Amino acid sequence: MRHLTPAFALGALRRGRQIEQFLGATERDSRPGLRWIALGPGRKGVTVYLSEVEDVSTDSFLDVTEFPPLDPDDETWGRVLAVLPTPEEALELARCEFAADPQRWVNHGFVSDEYYDFWAERRANP
Repeated sequence: MRHLTPAFALGALRRGRQIEQFLGATERDSRPGLRWIALGPGRKGVTVYLSEVEDVSTDSFLDVTEFPPLDPDDETWGRVLAVLPTPEEALELARCEFAADPQRWVNHGFVSDEYYDFWAERRANP
């Protein structure tokens, strides 16, 4: 099973592991894009990142972490939204501000698998 239970997501953050969640499609200046959120624990707290990339997928290129940023001024992976003192606060921010589903967190590195499921569903049901 790919998704972390809420307790496992919290546990991963407490152990210093990053977690991610694919948030779906977005659009900027009539360009299709994709977004996901990541929570990364560190010495100062849990950093909340938001990545928005251009949807340049093809049948053989589905790694969203390699897609170009939707905003050409974004040069880094993900925009830092906040650094919060606890994992609980970071999870709550993600839920309240970005509609992150507590049941859909994945370990770092699996956001492209989540995108693949989204892509396959979109192709099957245009």
